Amino acid sequence: MKFGLGPFSMQSPPGSGKSHAELYREMLAQVVVAEEIGFDSAWLVEHHFMADGMCPSLLVTASAMAARTSRLIIGTSMYLLPLHRPVQTAEDVAVLDNIANGRFIFGVATGYRPEEYAGYQEQRTGRESRMEEELEVLVKSWTTESFSFSGQHYQVENLSVMPKPHQKPHPPIWVGASTRGGVRRAAQWGSALVASPRHHINELKTHYSWYHQQLQRFNKTATATPVIREVYVAETTQQAEDEARDGIMYIHGGMYGKWANVRPLRDDQGRLVENPATVTFDSHRERFIIGNPDHCVREIERYQRELGMDYLICWMHYPGADHQKTLRAMRLFAKEVMPHFTR
Repeated sequence: MKFGLGPFSMQSPPGSGKSHAELYREMLAQVVVAEEIGFDSAWLVEHHFMADGMCPSLLVTASAMAARTSRLIIGTSMYLLPLHRPVQTAEDVAVLDNIANGRFIFGVATGYRPEEYAGYQEQRTGRESRMEEELEVLVKSWTTESFSFSGQHYQVENLSVMPKPHQKPHPPIWVGASTRGGVRRAAQWGSALVASPRHHINELKTHYSWYHQQLQRFNKTATATPVIREVYVAETTQQAEDEARDGIMYIHGGMYGKWANVRPLRDDQGRLVENPATVTFDSHRERFIIGNPDHCVREIERYQRELGMDYLICWMHYPGADHQKTLRAMRLFAKEVMPHFTR
C-alpha cells in the first residue's frame, strides 16, 4: 500500500486572506514534511481561469517540488492534455523527469470545462481524439531518435525531441477517467486508471469493472490501483469533521456541484445532483475518509477490500485550510494510520 499527498490545488477562497505566494510556500513546506514522514508521492491538480487561482501550471510547479525533495515521487492529477500542444508537453515532461531524476508520474485527463477550452482557443469537441493523438506523439517523442506523425489533428515531420526522459522507456502515464471511452484510453495508453474524488465508491466499482475488461482487451496489466479521496485525521472524528468541513464543501459544493451541468455528479444515494445547493457534507459523506485514526484505517481497508485499492492519494490540504492544522493531520496520519498498511 502506498500513500500520496494531494492533489495540491493552491486555491485562495474569498476571505481566506492568503496570497498565492504564501500558498505555494506552504505547499512546498508540506511536500518536504511529507517526504520526511513517509509519504510516497505528492500530486498536483490543474484548472484554469478560476477566481481562486487554482494551479494552472502543473509542470512548472512540479519542477519546484522535485527540486525541494530527493525521494518523493511527483505526479500530476491531472494534466489536461488536450489544452496543451503535444511537442511542447513532451519537451517539458522530459526536462521535468530529468530534474526529478526519474521521480515523476504523468497523470493526464481530457478536462471538460467549456471556459478552459474557450480561454485556450481550443475546440472542446474532439478533445478525446486529440488526446489519443497527443499520447502517441508523446510516446514517440520520448522513445525514438526521430519520428514523423500524420494524424487528423497533429502532423510532425522528421522531428527529434531532446532531451529524452530519465525514465525508460518514459515516465509512467496514469489516466484520469470516468466514462467508457476514457477508461478504454486508460487501458490502451496508460499503466493505471485514477479514480476521481467526485465519485461514490459504487460508481468507482463500475469504472474499475470497465477498466479490467479493457485491460483484457489490450492484454495489459495495471501497475497500480490508485484512488483520490479527501482524507483528514484528528484525535476525534468530530474534530476532524469540524476542521475539514468548510474546505471540503468548497470543493464538492462550490466546484463539483457547480460543474455538474457539464460533468454529472451523484450523491451518496445515487441521485443526480441538479442543484448545487443540495450538495452537503452529509449527502457526500461516504466519499470522505475523515475521522479519528481508527475510523480512517477502517475506511481504507474498505477501499482495499471493495476496489483492490493499493495507492491512496490523500487530499488533506483544502482551500482555506490552516497550514499548521494540515501539518498536524499529516503527521498523525503518518504515525497512526499508515503503519497499518506499510508494515
